[in-house]
Amino acid sequence: MALSQTLALERHTFIGLRRCRGNMFEALEGMLEKSKLPLDPAWPILMHSISALFGLFYVIEGVRRHAPVGLLVGAVVFLLSLIWLITTVRSQVPVSRRDVWVRGRIVVWILLAYQVAYTVAAH
Repeated sequence: MALSQTLALERHTFIGLRRCRGNMFEALEGMLEKSKLPLDPAWPILMHSISALFGLFYVIEGVRRHAPVGLLVGAVVFLLSLIWLITTVRSQVPVSRRDVWVRGRIVVWILLAYQVAYTVAAH
């Protein structure tokens, strides 16, 4: 193989590697997202609305029971859900399934952690 052919092959390989430098997991997630049916835009809006109502319920219960931690947890869940709801409504791009799943898990874990701490503290 001539020197010029070797250099051309190395240059071609380098250019190909530079193109593929993106995050491998983002590419896999994008392929998985495209293989499924698009998410109905009403589902994220419904989910964030329900989460905001749960947060509002915890705020009301925190005030009623004079529980400052319950008030704080409710306020955090309410504000997070409200931010996500506004972002979802104003977004021109549909929300991905993964984002909806992660946001739902965050709210559930916050409320679950509070319930476990409240149950353990009561005993």
